[in-house]
Amino acid sequence: MDLLLSGNSPLGEVLAAPSAPSLNGIAVCLIDVADQDRRDRLAARDGGRWGQAATDAFCGWAAWHRGHARDPCFRPDVITDGSWPEMAWHRWTTWTAEDPRWRTHLIDATGRSLATSVNQVERWVTEQRNAHRSGRLALPRGWTDETSNPADHDARSTSETRPWPDSQSR
Repeated sequence: MDLLLSGNSPLGEVLAAPSAPSLNGIAVCLIDVADQDRRDRLAARDGGRWGQAATDAFCGWAAWHRGHARDPCFRPDVITDGSWPEMAWHRWTTWTAEDPRWRTHLIDATGRSLATSVNQVERWVTEQRNAHRSGRLALPRGWTDETSNPADHDARSTSETRPWPDSQSR
């Protein structure tokens, strides 16, 4: 059975969750959109609700997500500082962008219809199911084991980088 968690939880936060090691595998996808499209969508969906400062913070949080998806060393303090004490940040904070376990697939929904984006997510889910069945998932059960060898996993994906927000942009 699959569990698809939809929200603003970046890979580092998912991996640090106390229950993460009990999962049978983890795959993460960032569904992103260009900042101008994000601004336009917020205005169309919630007209008048988002002031300039809130919209800027929303876009800053998205920019941070892009940086974090690309590199675990990018501003981990944004999620680690002042966090719940039960979080196990040590599980990934020594990893680098080159670590094959650090993989966040990027789907860019800029200028795409909802149907097209949904199809891309469905395709990604199918690919991850197949990777899990064939033992090629970047974070299979046991990824937290001390004996786990990152070289045994596939090479990681890369994503586009953008300007980075300050830590208050969350």
